[in-house]
Amino acid sequence: MLSLFKQIFYRYISSAHVSAYIRLLYFRKYLKKAEFDEALDAGCGSGLFTFFAAKHLPRARITGYDISQADIDGCVKKVISDKINNVFFFQSDIRMPLQRERYDFIFSIDVLEHIQDNFKVLENVYQGLKSSGIFYLAMPYEPGHNFLFPKKLFGDYIAWAEKEHIGEQYDLETVSEILRKLGFKIEDICYTFGFWGKLAWELDVLTEKNLFLKHLLQPLLFIWGYLDTLWKNGPGSYAIKVIARK
Repeated sequence: MLSLFKQIFYRYISSAHVSAYIRLLYFRKYLKKAEFDEALDAGCGSGLFTFFAAKHLPRARITGYDISQADIDGCVKKVISDKINNVFFFQSDIRMPLQRERYDFIFSIDVLEHIQDNFKVLENVYQGLKSSGIFYLAMPYEPGHNFLFPKKLFGDYIAWAEKEHIGEQYDLETVSEILRKLGFKIEDICYTFGFWGKLAWELDVLTEKNLFLKHLLQPLLFIWGYLDTLWKNGPGSYAIKVIARK
């Protein structure tokens, strides 16, 4: 954890997002005990989680799909400049069918909330996985989120989310039922961004326009974010995480 903290704090201090750091911690916790040959980041965006997976799964071939050509171009540029040889990026709409039974690991982090009718994506993931393949899903569940600080302070964020988060969001019971109907077996499912995660994330959002205060608080925010991964979070949390096997 300390090495990851230092990497993010010193490399990304001017623009670090605590929410991404917390999701990386949960993702890293799983990747530490995982081995895969062929993986897909379904909705890779700028490639944060794709490159993270490539580093922690050095023997796997990692593919990143995203609908944004600009994001894909940026990822390809980094692959070339950093001479990364196990990750590949392609512009693709993940609502379109994937090659059947190609991947033994598919992950989708902070993606489905941006896609209307995202059930189709879940169907595609199931079809794209090999038998016994793993699906790692992480996304917000804003309908059940209780703010720690007064909600009125988050007007800008709420307005942005209402515009950007156009896809269905799921509580644990609903997403579990959907995945089981598709044929998945749930291996791990939990809420994330409970008290400690929300405390870190909300303060990060509230200090967005005060970089001095943001940088001053960041060491504490990262520590609180790490604490979020140590306790079981309940309803009222901000997000969910699911690990399911085909």
